[in-house]
Amino acid sequence: MVKAAFASWNDRIAPVFDVARWIQLVETEAGQIISQNRASVASDIPNQKASRLAELEVGVLVCGAISRPMQAIIRAYGIEVIPFIAGNLQEVIHAWLGGQLAESAVYIMPGCISARGRRLQGAHGTKRKQNMTNGQRQRKMGAGRGEGSGRAGRQGQKGTRLAQGGRKGRTPDNGTCVCPQCGYQQPHEQGVPCMQKKCAQCGAVMTRQPR
Repeated sequence: MVKAAFASWNDRIAPVFDVARWIQLVETEAGQIISQNRASVASDIPNQKASRLAELEVGVLVCGAISRPMQAIIRAYGIEVIPFIAGNLQEVIHAWLGGQLAESAVYIMPGCISARGRRLQGAHGTKRKQNMTNGQRQRKMGAGRGEGSGRAGRQGQKGTRLAQGGRKGRTPDNGTCVCPQCGYQQPHEQGVPCMQKKCAQCGAVMTRQPR
């Protein structure tokens, strides 16, 4: 029997587990759901939240964004963490049951594709080899194009950067910080994670919403 916890908020996966108040507990056996019930995990203190999951005998946690300290403490209890998941609660539960969460980008939080890529590389170990092969091929081709350290080489490199869109004065799209509790938004400050900010209206921890 496997018992999984799904961080929930308004019948969806809660966007930030660190401030989530409820989980949906799902017990499965032989690939079938045998029970579901709602449980409280109201504490914002990482140790207390993790010990609550252990008390409920949770083996797997499926959640949205989660801080590294919180994730590390939960994993120290022997609980598997599947982070950066978004979507309708029941749809995600059935996708997990069918082994589809690691195979589709449908349930990955916006802006978290890179995290999914790292997880898939760890599971399959093929993309990294392909990327290394492509990188070696590009370096070999570049070595034959006269990209030396002289003036001509520097001009060639500058032209390449401009051709790739490296224009001066271009303003980066930093996205928006959003409160998962009340919906309050404010511009994302570059270099400062949204999860380090608190909502000016209700005091909840903010989460990132890319443009």
